[in-house]
Amino acid sequence: MLFIKDTILFFKFYLGIMTTLSKTYSQKHTVIKLHSFKWKYNELIKQLEFSYFAFISFSIAVSAILGGIVVMFSLEYHVAFWEFIFGMVLSLSNLVMALAQFPVKWVFNVFVATAFINICLIIHAVL
Repeated sequence: MLFIKDTILFFKFYLGIMTTLSKTYSQKHTVIKLHSFKWKYNELIKQLEFSYFAFISFSIAVSAILGGIVVMFSLEYHVAFWEFIFGMVLSLSNLVMALAQFPVKWVFNVFVATAFINICLIIHAVL
């Protein structure tokens, strides 16, 4: 009888260790899953919501500067007129969204798109 009790205690202890190990592994596994691109993007949006007015002023400054550079290179290197208009519309849309205090997510998405496309237009005009 003592052997059976010891065996039961051993298996309870062994299964307890296995349960703990599986919980530890599953908790680490879910933490790794949470750090996806979408999670990082949402964390960035939360941080930008905290410093909303700093982000708005940064967005306005950078968008206006990049828009001015696009206009300068477009006129200097005689690129197509639609590229000139496209760069202007993107920069001005970002400026309007920032000044109208749209939600942070919208302003951030338009800012990233505007910066990327304006940099591509500058490279295209120079090359």
